[in-house]
Amino acid sequence: MNPALIQIVVQVIREKYMSEKAFYTEKLGISPQSWDRWKKGEQGLKYDNVQILSTLFTDYEWMLVQKVVRTTEIMPEVVNNPVKEYNFLKYQIAKKWVNNGIARLEWHQSDENTEESVRKSNMVILQLIVDYNLWGYNDIIELRLPGIIRQQIGHDEVKLLQWFVDESEKLQESE
Repeated sequence: MNPALIQIVVQVIREKYMSEKAFYTEKLGISPQSWDRWKKGEQGLKYDNVQILSTLFTDYEWMLVQKVVRTTEIMPEVVNNPVKEYNFLKYQIAKKWVNNGIARLEWHQSDENTEESVRKSNMVILQLIVDYNLWGYNDIIELRLPGIIRQQIGHDEVKLLQWFVDESEKLQESE
């Protein structure tokens, strides 16, 4: 499996789950040794487990992951930090969607009572949804944020746009 894909997947698991172990034991049902060998690129995963990995992302995000993985093959600067590139793309696209008024915003609370106990709680999820009025074909980007961000932004799209600008600048400066 491509090293860039592995890095992005591991980062998203750390973002969404209490630990990598919680994910690979509860979701994939594999041993720590198999997980470590997969992370090192020494072995692959079964098709069913790769499908589970893809569910860590929305369909649109999974497409972005594939684009970043392909880009690592031709751009050395992306090879060095594919996670940063993936996050930068998400924020840039989300900012453009909000700026152009094409995305519907939905806030969701990541709650321990409604989600499996292996998932992180006390986070808010901002979903940006571009709706094409075709069932099942919406493009969705999800951003997992500390709850305080929701309080700071509220429903003010101007504040949200400024927040996207600030986050994008932070990602660019972290080189």
